[in-house]
Amino acid sequence: MKTTLILLLYDMLLGGKAVSRAEFCEEHSLSERTFYRYLREVSAFLRTYKADCVVDMADREGRYFLKRV
Repeated sequence: MKTTLILLLYDMLLGGKAVSRAEFCEEHSLSERTFYRYLREVSAFLRTYKADCVVDMADREGRYFLKRV
């Protein structure tokens, strides 16, 4: 399940969608702490294999998106 959720998060970001922390956690029965852990995994992957992309916060409500630098 962990791998599936990390890949789902990655796919959503790669597809240009903003990911809402609250909605993702509710939909997949995750704690916010687990969401942040998964987001760190995606960010680490991007730093290593797609250095021109970073995960950025869209607003204080916890929406994240993929940004090309």
